[in-house]
Amino acid sequence: MKLRTIVKIAITSSVVLLCSGFALYSFFRLSAAEGQKDFNLYELMPSTTSAVFVTDDVLEFVAEVDELTCSKNQQYLYVSKLFSYLKQSLYALSEDTPHGLSRQMNQMLISFHEPDNERNQVLYCRLGNGDKELVNRFVRKYISSLYPPKTFIYKGEEIIIYPMADGDFLACYLTSDFMALSFQKKLIENVIDAYKSGKSLADDSTFTGIRAPKKSAAAATIYTRMQGMMGWTEFDMKMKDDFIYFSGITHDADTCFAFINQLRQQQSVKGFPGEVLPSTAFYFSRQGITDWVSLLSYGNAQGQSVPARTSEVQNRDKEFSRYLMENAGQDLVACLFQREDTLQDAAAVLSLSVADVTEAERMLRALVNAAPADEGRRNPRITFCYTVNKAYPIYRLPQTTLFEQLTSFAEPTLDVYAAFYGGRLLLAPDADALAHYIRQLDKGEVLNGAMVYQTGMDHLSDSYHFMLMADFDHIFQQSENHVRFVPDFFLRNADFFRHFTLFVQFACADGVVYPNIVLKYKSE
Repeated sequence: MKLRTIVKIAITSSVVLLCSGFALYSFFRLSAAEGQKDFNLYELMPSTTSAVFVTDDVLEFVAEVDELTCSKNQQYLYVSKLFSYLKQSLYALSEDTPHGLSRQMNQMLISFHEPDNERNQVLYCRLGNGDKELVNRFVRKYISSLYPPKTFIYKGEEIIIYPMADGDFLACYLTSDFMALSFQKKLIENVIDAYKSGKSLADDSTFTGIRAPKKSAAAATIYTRMQGMMGWTEFDMKMKDDFIYFSGITHDADTCFAFINQLRQQQSVKGFPGEVLPSTAFYFSRQGITDWVSLLSYGNAQGQSVPARTSEVQNRDKEFSRYLMENAGQDLVACLFQREDTLQDAAAVLSLSVADVTEAERMLRALVNAAPADEGRRNPRITFCYTVNKAYPIYRLPQTTLFEQLTSFAEPTLDVYAAFYGGRLLLAPDADALAHYIRQLDKGEVLNGAMVYQTGMDHLSDSYHFMLMADFDHIFQQSENHVRFVPDFFLRNADFFRHFTLFVQFACADGVVYPNIVLKYKSE
């Protein structure tokens, strides 16, 4: 399962989280004055929106952002040109509004659109009595006077294009009830289409179904959906010191969301895998696998994009799948960790619990010995990893795509090597990775003693269906074959995210999925 499909949940929230804190503080210094009745801003959002950020109390949100350790260290996320411009210009707005803006503008919404980049966003806010004229005065005073704004009529509505000092343009849709801003004129046209046609998020029954009244206060709420993974999911966001928390819930049982539905078929696992991970591990995932048919079906569907998967390789995939279904236990752990030579690429290992190690190794040896000879290959099918106390056989398996399917690690080879250690079956794309893994664990150098790991686990449940940890600083140092599964958003903002470790959990109960995300800032 690809990391890009998991960690993308945190993308939309992080965009607004650390940019809004310093960009909008003065803009939303409100008096909460009473005004006209509220307009439903969701009636403006196109049905193609991929995520929505909402805060009903900007003052509270900004205050929590300012208290984050990363904010105090002057580390902010500059990902939105729209917010960068607001930072430069809107501080001055508070000087023109000594009594604050209206209550309506205390709620801020941002919609995010594909493709994911810093410009495909729309900011919305309601307007109270007198707010439209306030905005007009601000525009006249602070927008560049080098070029006059242009007005376009789209389906009977005005779109005003304002020139920016840096040569860019800001599209604005302004009425007495609301304002929508974007650097993309096309997005504002989509907003007008949604408003006039009635085909907006306000008319999406799945989306409106998750917008339940809040049982507890949250700094902000994120609504997001991911194609092929899960439908609309609601996340409440909270912040404190070094941590940013996202607690989610999704009810959508649409069968097209393969990841979530295969997860629902599994039983939960308990505890954390720190004792079976090398101390240099900077990424790992763990999942329950009580239903191998569902898991392998999902992995096979993801593997359809693997090039040159010949019929011979497909047959070996099926043969090895049967072996795993018969011998593997109830959990799967995949990890990336540093080798002793840190100049080398990271090592990747897949670890599976095994019910009967003796029988599983006997069957694996028979499978290896029965495989047809590899033309042009001289390296033996069985080698050994030597430790102080024991020699561990390492088996070279017939080529298979199952390693990539079960881990999502992008490997340049179909080679897979196997070994048994500590009652578990280990798989890796090279024998050296297995040797490093075994030697680190044999010396007691495990992740369980790492401070970042321990503090992250303190904020997670010890019962779950899936979890992962990713230390971005180390991930960004790897070559492309190991970081392809990280969304471009994180790569574009690597200078910021390298200071964070990501923890993700999914738990299922009665058909409902509860995602839980924690971003841990590494302040030391």
